[in-house]
Amino acid sequence: MEESRETMENEGSMYGYGLEEILPVVIYLTDKYTSRESSSVPYEKAEMLMEAVLYCIRECFTWNASGILPAANSLSARQAYEKGYEYLTEKVNKAKALYDTLITDFEDYGCLNYRKTVLEGLPAFFLKYDIRFCPQDHILSLDYPDMARGEELCGADRIYSYLSHLLMEKRFLEQFDRQAVGRVLAGIQPDYRELYLDNICEAVLFQAVKCMITDSPVWKLETAADEKRLLGIYFGGDTQEQAVRKTEALIEMLAGAMEKEAPDLNFKDYFGQMGKTFSARYLLQAGSGK
Repeated sequence: MEESRETMENEGSMYGYGLEEILPVVIYLTDKYTSRESSSVPYEKAEMLMEAVLYCIRECFTWNASGILPAANSLSARQAYEKGYEYLTEKVNKAKALYDTLITDFEDYGCLNYRKTVLEGLPAFFLKYDIRFCPQDHILSLDYPDMARGEELCGADRIYSYLSHLLMEKRFLEQFDRQAVGRVLAGIQPDYRELYLDNICEAVLFQAVKCMITDSPVWKLETAADEKRLLGIYFGGDTQEQAVRKTEALIEMLAGAMEKEAPDLNFKDYFGQMGKTFSARYLLQAGSGK
Protein backbone atom coordinates (compact mmCIF):
# COMPACT_ATOMS: atom_id res chain seq x y z
CA MET A 1 0.00 0.00 0.00
CA GLU A 2 2.94 2.26 0.71
CA GLU A 3 4.00 1.87 -2.93
CA SER A 4 0.54 2.97 -4.09
CA ARG A 5 0.67 6.08 -1.92
CA GLU A 6 4.06 6.91 -3.35
CA THR A 7 2.68 6.50 -6.88
CA MET A 8 -0.17 8.90 -6.11
CA GLU A 9 2.21 11.43 -4.62
CA ASN A 10 4.71 11.26 -7.47
CA GLU A 11 2.23 11.41 -10.31
CA GLY A 12 -0.08 13.88 -8.60
CA SER A 13 2.80 16.26 -7.98
CA MET A 14 3.43 16.40 -11.74
CA TYR A 15 0.14 18.28 -12.06
CA GLY A 16 0.39 20.28 -8.84
CA TYR A 17 -1.68 17.96 -6.62
CA GLY A 18 -0.69 16.51 -3.28
CA LEU A 19 -1.79 13.20 -1.84
CA GLU A 20 -4.36 14.99 0.35
CA GLU A 21 -6.08 16.25 -2.84
CA ILE A 22 -6.01 12.99 -4.80
CA LEU A 23 -7.00 10.60 -2.03
CA PRO A 24 -10.56 12.03 -1.68
CA VAL A 25 -11.06 11.46 -5.42
CA VAL A 26 -10.02 7.83 -4.99
CA ILE A 27 -12.48 7.52 -2.08
CA TYR A 28 -15.19 9.09 -4.25
CA LEU A 29 -14.55 6.57 -7.02
CA THR A 30 -14.46 3.71 -4.51
CA ASP A 31 -17.89 4.73 -3.25
CA LYS A 32 -19.21 4.66 -6.80
CA TYR A 33 -17.58 1.26 -7.39
CA THR A 34 -19.14 -0.30 -4.28
CA SER A 35 -22.40 1.69 -4.57
CA ARG A 36 -21.63 2.85 -1.01
CA GLU A 37 -22.33 -0.66 0.25
CA SER A 38 -18.84 -1.17 1.62
CA SER A 39 -16.17 1.05 3.08
CA SER A 40 -13.33 -1.22 1.96
CA VAL A 41 -12.28 -3.06 -1.18
CA PRO A 42 -9.55 -5.66 -1.80
CA TYR A 43 -6.06 -4.26 -2.32
CA GLU A 44 -6.06 -5.15 -6.03
CA LYS A 45 -9.31 -3.24 -6.59
CA ALA A 46 -8.10 -0.27 -4.57
CA GLU A 47 -4.98 -0.12 -6.70
CA MET A 48 -7.08 -0.38 -9.86
CA LEU A 49 -9.25 2.55 -8.76
CA MET A 50 -6.23 4.64 -7.79
CA GLU A 51 -4.75 4.05 -11.23
CA ALA A 52 -8.10 4.97 -12.79
CA VAL A 53 -8.08 8.34 -11.02
CA LEU A 54 -4.49 9.06 -12.03
CA TYR A 55 -5.21 8.00 -15.62
CA CYS A 56 -8.10 10.45 -15.92
CA ILE A 57 -6.14 13.29 -14.32
CA ARG A 58 -3.31 12.62 -16.76
CA GLU A 59 -5.86 12.63 -19.59
CA CYS A 60 -7.09 16.04 -18.50
CA PHE A 61 -3.70 17.61 -19.07
CA THR A 62 -2.47 15.63 -22.08
CA TRP A 63 -5.51 15.32 -24.32
CA ASN A 64 -7.36 18.59 -24.07
CA ALA A 65 -9.03 19.56 -27.35
CA SER A 66 -8.82 23.27 -26.58
CA GLY A 67 -5.18 23.29 -25.50
CA ILE A 68 -3.19 22.08 -22.51
CA LEU A 69 -4.55 23.48 -19.27
CA PRO A 70 -2.20 25.08 -16.76
CA ALA A 71 -1.58 22.50 -14.07
CA ALA A 72 -1.24 24.54 -10.91
CA ASN A 73 -4.34 26.03 -9.28
CA SER A 74 -6.55 25.94 -12.38
CA LEU A 75 -8.61 22.90 -11.40
CA SER A 76 -9.05 20.91 -8.24
CA ALA A 77 -8.00 17.25 -8.41
CA ARG A 78 -11.68 16.26 -8.52
CA GLN A 79 -12.36 18.69 -11.37
CA ALA A 80 -9.29 17.45 -13.26
CA TYR A 81 -10.47 13.87 -12.78
CA GLU A 82 -13.96 14.61 -14.12
CA LYS A 83 -12.61 16.67 -17.01
CA GLY A 84 -10.21 13.85 -17.87
CA TYR A 85 -13.09 11.39 -17.79
CA GLU A 86 -14.99 13.59 -20.27
CA TYR A 87 -11.98 13.76 -22.58
CA LEU A 88 -11.52 10.01 -22.29
CA THR A 89 -15.14 9.40 -23.28
CA GLU A 90 -14.59 11.66 -26.28
CA LYS A 91 -11.43 9.75 -27.19
CA VAL A 92 -13.29 6.41 -27.12
CA ASN A 93 -15.92 7.87 -29.46
CA LYS A 94 -13.20 9.12 -31.78
CA ALA A 95 -11.52 5.71 -31.66
CA LYS A 96 -14.84 4.11 -32.66
CA ALA A 97 -15.04 6.49 -35.63
CA LEU A 98 -11.51 5.48 -36.65
CA TYR A 99 -12.48 1.83 -36.37
CA ASP A 100 -15.57 2.31 -38.52
CA THR A 101 -13.39 3.93 -41.19
CA LEU A 102 -10.81 1.15 -40.92
CA ILE A 103 -13.31 -1.65 -41.55
CA THR A 104 -14.97 0.13 -44.46
CA ASP A 105 -13.77 -1.82 -47.52
CA PHE A 106 -11.32 -3.61 -45.21
CA GLU A 107 -8.75 -5.78 -46.99
CA ASP A 108 -6.83 -8.34 -44.96
CA TYR A 109 -4.65 -9.57 -47.88
CA GLY A 110 -5.43 -13.10 -46.77
CA CYS A 111 -3.49 -12.63 -43.52
CA LEU A 112 -5.30 -14.45 -40.71
CA ASN A 113 -3.63 -12.61 -37.84
CA TYR A 114 -4.47 -9.19 -39.31
CA ARG A 115 -8.06 -10.20 -40.01
CA LYS A 116 -8.72 -11.71 -36.58
CA THR A 117 -7.20 -8.77 -34.72
CA VAL A 118 -9.18 -6.15 -36.63
CA LEU A 119 -12.50 -7.89 -37.15
CA GLU A 120 -12.69 -10.06 -34.02
CA GLY A 121 -10.34 -8.54 -31.45
CA LEU A 122 -10.91 -4.79 -31.67
CA PRO A 123 -14.72 -4.90 -31.31
CA ALA A 124 -14.17 -6.43 -27.86
CA PHE A 125 -12.53 -3.22 -26.70
CA PHE A 126 -15.63 -1.16 -27.41
CA LEU A 127 -17.83 -3.75 -25.71
CA LYS A 128 -15.74 -4.30 -22.58
CA TYR A 129 -13.72 -1.14 -21.96
CA ASP A 130 -14.47 0.29 -18.51
CA ILE A 131 -14.01 4.05 -18.79
CA ARG A 132 -15.01 4.79 -15.22
CA PHE A 133 -13.33 2.13 -13.11
CA CYS A 134 -10.47 0.73 -15.19
CA PRO A 135 -9.59 3.10 -18.06
CA GLN A 136 -5.92 2.07 -17.92
CA ASP A 137 -6.71 -1.43 -19.26
CA HIS A 138 -7.14 -1.67 -23.02
CA ILE A 139 -8.08 -5.35 -22.59
CA LEU A 140 -6.59 -6.54 -25.89
CA SER A 141 -3.20 -8.10 -26.59
CA LEU A 142 -3.20 -6.53 -30.10
CA ASP A 143 -1.58 -9.59 -31.67
CA TYR A 144 -1.21 -7.83 -35.00
CA PRO A 145 1.57 -5.25 -34.52
CA ASP A 146 1.50 -1.73 -35.89
CA MET A 147 4.79 -0.10 -36.86
CA ALA A 148 5.05 1.80 -33.56
CA ARG A 149 6.78 -0.96 -31.63
CA GLY A 150 7.50 -0.25 -28.00
CA GLU A 151 4.87 2.47 -27.68
CA GLU A 152 4.28 2.84 -23.95
CA LEU A 153 0.59 3.66 -23.91
CA CYS A 154 -2.31 1.90 -22.28
CA GLY A 155 -6.09 2.06 -22.13
CA ALA A 156 -7.97 4.14 -24.68
CA ASP A 157 -4.76 6.04 -25.46
CA ARG A 158 -3.22 2.86 -26.86
CA ILE A 159 -6.30 1.85 -28.84
CA TYR A 160 -6.75 5.34 -30.29
CA SER A 161 -3.08 5.45 -31.30
CA TYR A 162 -3.20 1.88 -32.66
CA LEU A 163 -6.26 2.59 -34.80
CA SER A 164 -4.72 5.83 -36.09
CA HIS A 165 -1.68 3.85 -37.17
CA LEU A 166 -3.67 1.06 -38.81
CA LEU A 167 -5.71 3.62 -40.71
CA MET A 168 -2.55 5.26 -42.09
CA GLU A 169 -1.22 1.82 -43.00
CA LYS A 170 -4.48 0.97 -44.74
CA ARG A 171 -4.31 4.17 -46.80
CA PHE A 172 -0.77 3.26 -47.86
CA LEU A 173 -1.57 -0.35 -48.72
CA GLU A 174 -4.59 0.69 -50.81
CA GLN A 175 -2.17 2.16 -53.35
CA PHE A 176 -1.07 -1.35 -54.34
CA ASP A 177 -2.74 -4.28 -56.02
CA ARG A 178 -3.77 -7.05 -53.63
CA GLN A 179 -1.75 -9.61 -55.54
CA ALA A 180 1.38 -7.44 -55.42
CA VAL A 181 1.08 -7.23 -51.63
CA GLY A 182 0.54 -10.98 -51.49
CA ARG A 183 3.74 -11.58 -53.46
CA VAL A 184 5.73 -9.46 -51.01
CA LEU A 185 4.36 -11.40 -48.06
CA ALA A 186 4.85 -14.76 -49.75
CA GLY A 187 8.48 -13.83 -50.36
CA ILE A 188 8.91 -13.44 -46.62
CA GLN A 189 6.70 -16.29 -45.42
CA PRO A 190 5.43 -18.77 -48.08
CA ASP A 191 2.47 -19.73 -45.88
CA TYR A 192 1.83 -16.11 -44.95
CA ARG A 193 -1.95 -16.50 -44.88
CA GLU A 194 -1.77 -18.62 -41.74
CA LEU A 195 1.66 -17.91 -40.32
CA TYR A 196 2.56 -14.27 -41.02
CA LEU A 197 2.50 -12.46 -37.67
CA ASP A 198 4.37 -9.27 -38.51
CA ASN A 199 3.19 -5.94 -39.88
CA ILE A 200 2.07 -6.03 -43.53
CA CYS A 201 2.62 -2.34 -44.19
CA GLU A 202 6.22 -2.45 -42.99
CA ALA A 203 7.03 -5.21 -45.48
CA VAL A 204 5.35 -3.34 -48.35
CA LEU A 205 6.91 0.01 -47.44
CA PHE A 206 10.34 -1.60 -47.30
CA GLN A 207 9.81 -3.07 -50.77
CA ALA A 208 8.34 0.16 -52.18
CA VAL A 209 11.36 2.20 -51.07
CA LYS A 210 13.67 -0.45 -52.50
CA CYS A 211 11.83 -0.10 -55.82
CA MET A 212 12.56 3.64 -55.75
CA ILE A 213 16.24 2.98 -55.02
CA THR A 214 16.56 0.47 -57.87
CA ASP A 215 14.46 2.54 -60.28
CA SER A 216 11.80 -0.18 -60.52
CA PRO A 217 8.04 0.44 -60.91
CA VAL A 218 6.88 1.07 -57.35
CA TRP A 219 3.32 -0.07 -57.97
CA LYS A 220 4.54 -3.53 -58.96
CA LEU A 221 6.56 -3.97 -55.75
CA GLU A 222 9.14 -5.94 -57.72
CA THR A 223 12.81 -5.06 -58.16
CA ALA A 224 15.28 -6.04 -60.86
CA ALA A 225 17.34 -9.20 -60.51
CA ASP A 226 20.47 -7.14 -59.86
CA GLU A 227 18.99 -5.30 -56.87
CA LYS A 228 22.07 -6.02 -54.73
CA ARG A 229 24.30 -4.20 -57.23
CA LEU A 230 21.87 -1.30 -57.53
CA LEU A 231 21.60 -0.96 -53.76
CA GLY A 232 25.37 -0.94 -53.58
CA ILE A 233 25.57 1.85 -56.14
CA TYR A 234 22.90 3.94 -54.39
CA PHE A 235 24.51 3.70 -50.97
CA GLY A 236 28.08 3.51 -52.23
CA GLY A 237 30.47 5.24 -49.84
CA ASP A 238 27.69 6.33 -47.48
CA THR A 239 28.04 6.23 -43.72
CA GLN A 240 25.15 4.79 -41.74
CA GLU A 241 23.93 8.32 -40.99
CA GLN A 242 23.99 9.27 -44.66
CA ALA A 243 22.14 6.06 -45.57
CA VAL A 244 19.49 6.84 -42.98
CA ARG A 245 18.97 10.35 -44.36
CA LYS A 246 18.68 9.03 -47.93
CA THR A 247 16.16 6.39 -46.87
CA GLU A 248 14.12 8.85 -44.82
CA ALA A 249 13.96 11.21 -47.82
CA LEU A 250 12.51 8.45 -50.01
CA ILE A 251 9.99 7.47 -47.35
CA GLU A 252 8.99 11.11 -47.03
CA MET A 253 8.35 11.26 -50.78
CA LEU A 254 5.95 8.31 -50.52
CA ALA A 255 4.28 9.62 -47.38
CA GLY A 256 4.03 13.19 -48.67
CA ALA A 257 1.76 12.12 -51.50
CA MET A 258 -0.61 10.48 -49.01
CA GLU A 259 -0.69 13.51 -46.72
CA LYS A 260 -2.15 15.54 -49.59
CA GLU A 261 -5.02 13.05 -49.76
CA ALA A 262 -5.53 12.89 -45.99
CA PRO A 263 -3.94 15.96 -44.34
CA ASP A 264 -5.44 15.03 -40.95
CA LEU A 265 -3.02 12.10 -40.63
CA ASN A 266 0.68 12.49 -39.94
CA PHE A 267 2.07 10.05 -42.48
CA LYS A 268 5.57 11.52 -42.64
CA ASP A 269 6.41 11.08 -38.97
CA TYR A 270 4.79 7.67 -38.70
CA PHE A 271 6.38 6.15 -41.80
CA GLY A 272 9.59 8.13 -41.40
CA GLN A 273 10.41 6.31 -38.16
CA MET A 274 11.37 3.28 -40.28
CA GLY A 275 14.28 5.09 -41.95
CA LYS A 276 16.97 3.84 -39.60
CA THR A 277 15.81 0.22 -39.62
CA PHE A 278 15.29 0.12 -43.38
CA SER A 279 18.63 1.71 -44.23
CA ALA A 280 20.47 -0.84 -42.10
CA ARG A 281 18.71 -3.65 -43.94
CA TYR A 282 19.45 -2.12 -47.35
CA LEU A 283 23.15 -1.82 -46.49
CA LEU A 284 23.16 -5.42 -45.35
CA GLN A 285 21.52 -6.58 -48.58
CA ALA A 286 24.02 -4.54 -50.57
CA GLY A 287 26.82 -6.33 -48.71
CA SER A 288 27.95 -3.12 -47.02
CA GLY A 289 27.94 -3.53 -43.27
CA LYS A 290 29.02 -0.02 -42.38
